[in-house]
Amino acid sequence: MEQLRSIQSEIDQYSHHIEEGLSLSEITIKYGLNSYRYGSSSFLEALFDPLPMAPQTVFYDLGSGYGNIILYGAVKHPDVQFKGIEILEERNKVCVALIKKEGLTNVTAISGDILKTDISDGNVFYLYNPLYDFQYAELLDKLYRISLHKNIIVIAESSCIFFDEADWLEQYHFKDIDVLRKIKYYRS
Repeated sequence: MEQLRSIQSEIDQYSHHIEEGLSLSEITIKYGLNSYRYGSSSFLEALFDPLPMAPQTVFYDLGSGYGNIILYGAVKHPDVQFKGIEILEERNKVCVALIKKEGLTNVTAISGDILKTDISDGNVFYLYNPLYDFQYAELLDKLYRISLHKNIIVIAESSCIFFDEADWLEQYHFKDIDVLRKIKYYRS
């Protein structure tokens, strides 16, 4: 799809320039101790395959970077709501600009901390290693509290061990990308 190629091309153009200009010490002072790694799934079509994407779905990308996942999802699934949370304003601004440029109405980009932002309206949560190990307990507690009111799905790409160990989640799908990267799907 031409629209998706155009979006990805713009993300690549902006991200290269922005990432080179980021200083870990400066962003740590500004935003606090967080994981600022940037990476995005290159398996977007396969990522959505095992998901029930009904119109009432609210899909969160926790640590959304430049918005690759939510922009792709918004174009491919126009009846689903997509929300991305990215702590770095520099990355989030690119996503917001692309949402406006493409006229997408089913996607929102939020600049904020995933541990402090209200995500209780979500029922699908995607993470590509956005936290330090010591922060996952807080995120799991937040997701668990949401799961007490409705069924949720968690998609973990990379740091899956924290979700493997959560007794309130069951793994229902697995995709082995390469030796280091895996995508696991869990449901409450």
